[in-house]
Amino acid sequence: MFPLGRRRAALPLGCVSGVLLAISAFLSGALPGGDPGPGLRTGGFGAVGGPFLLGLACWLLGLTGWTLAWWWSRAEDGDAAPGRMLARGALWAVPLLVAPPLGSRDLYAYACQGWLWRTGLDPYALGVADGGCPWADAVPELWWHTPTPYGPLAVALSGAGTWANLLTAVAWLRLLALAGLALVAIFGPRLARACGVDPAAAYWLGLLSPLVAVHAVAGAHNDALVAGLTIAALAVTLPTAGDRPPPTAGDGALPTAGDGPLPTGGDGSGLGRGLGWAMLAGVLLAGAVAVKVTALVALPFLLLLVGRRWWAALGAAVASFAGLSAATGLGLGWVTALRGTGELAQWSSPPTAVGMAAGYLLRVAGRPAWFDAAVAVGRALGLLVLAVAALAALRAAWRGRREPARILAACGWLVAATALLGPVFYPWYALVPLALLAAVEADARRRRALAVAALVCACLTLPNGLGVPVLTKTVGAFVVTGLVVWAVVRLRRGSTATA
Repeated sequence: MFPLGRRRAALPLGCVSGVLLAISAFLSGALPGGDPGPGLRTGGFGAVGGPFLLGLACWLLGLTGWTLAWWWSRAEDGDAAPGRMLARGALWAVPLLVAPPLGSRDLYAYACQGWLWRTGLDPYALGVADGGCPWADAVPELWWHTPTPYGPLAVALSGAGTWANLLTAVAWLRLLALAGLALVAIFGPRLARACGVDPAAAYWLGLLSPLVAVHAVAGAHNDALVAGLTIAALAVTLPTAGDRPPPTAGDGALPTAGDGPLPTGGDGSGLGRGLGWAMLAGVLLAGAVAVKVTALVALPFLLLLVGRRWWAALGAAVASFAGLSAATGLGLGWVTALRGTGELAQWSSPPTAVGMAAGYLLRVAGRPAWFDAAVAVGRALGLLVLAVAALAALRAAWRGRREPARILAACGWLVAATALLGPVFYPWYALVPLALLAAVEADARRRRALAVAALVCACLTLPNGLGVPVLTKTVGAFVVTGLVVWAVVRLRRGSTATA
């Protein structure tokens, strides 16, 4: 009776939590007029006004309530309808659609970068303040002179909403983020069925979490659109019931998508979809890469899924990206702009946290000048680990190239490793791997770990965009370093036991 009562209470609790989060956005969120709590970082709670503190209380209550409602409504053993799960999350999120952004001011940077492009300036060469964007004051001063690291599609789409004012631009960017979530909702179930995952459970983990509420719905980060395009690209490679040949005598019934992993063709022809589907997959993935270059990680796995038509998918992807770059006139300027994304040292990136911890110890040892070098070494080690993880994922996918579920799982975990092992990690970076792994990871323990990770990421920023890692640099660096050491020891023990 109690679990049933909790599930019934989840709907109203989620609705109330959505309202509380919206109130917190108006009182202490990422307001376009500036930071409502500018003294918090240096002066603590005593340096901010009552409205901000009230908004912060609403943030904590709303985030707690959303988490409880989300957890209570989780699908178990196929006992929830996917449509009902999706409708529930949409109802919770309605208040956030009419509130200011939460957790980040990136939305205003997107708008200014789009404005620069629409007015004939190059956002890969100029910062938003350098180009004279009328809304530059809404962007954190840290990024005023930093070119955009996003691809040509992201810039062009952002520019399409800048024809009126900042409010119009924000509303347009929210629609783009919702379009990305809609693609996840449409194509995610196809991946889930191919991997033996309940679509309702995929919706629960990939679309209803507090992370999605804060950084996709309220924050409208580009990562939501990347998630949708990547999942759509992978999904269109998978066969539908109509793509399968009828069973021959003695073969028995062929499996359907809901029966578990789908086999590839015995002749190495991929999953049996036509040339047009392979090209469409390439076009969709090119769109994801043209928003954020990290989506390129999914390309080899997509080519494996396509099979012998890999050349069509690759050709369509290259042609589409080149066409977008030429049509927007932006070219490859984003490559140079990527250098500016790693300027901040924050413990939210595990390799950076290890480097920071070593740097703090060097300071105690009387070598404060070595701090930056320690961070650089930590980041280099992170990239080395990522390279090893990439080889392992590609090897696992190649060995399981007849089984889409194995290819998709390898892809999902490599996407997660790419986000986590980079020089910097912001919580919205988790939107893409979470949406993908929610659909393709069938192991119950790993899914619970992903749910916990989603919650932690949602709590890494305050409503005004101030990052918790900024406020807890030393403590956070050593805590994360300790977790890294624990994870390495556990992995070694696991590999020894297996051997």
